[in-house]
Amino acid sequence: MILNLSEAPKDPIERLLYLSGVNEQVRKELDAAFAEAYFEARLQRRLDAAVAAGPYARKRVLAYTRHENQKRGRSVRWGDGADATSTAYDPAVWSKA
Repeated sequence: MILNLSEAPKDPIERLLYLSGVNEQVRKELDAAFAEAYFEARLQRRLDAAVAAGPYARKRVLAYTRHENQKRGRSVRWGDGADATSTAYDPAVWSKA
């Protein structure tokens, strides 16, 4: 992927405003892509490999997976013990309550 900034204004202040908007959009798209990738890796039980391969620490990765799960309507009940919220989704824990 090549980021084309040839359309950026020449005025330095206008350019800074333009670049801030580009930066915001790129970050949003990257966050969504990372969240989806980490979510899929966790579904495949490859979370440790995903943490090792990616640029983020485990805490951030788990936040991405929780966010993506929320976005998808909490369709996954992890129960994998990867984080404290995992047990909240574990049906075995519910039956003991």
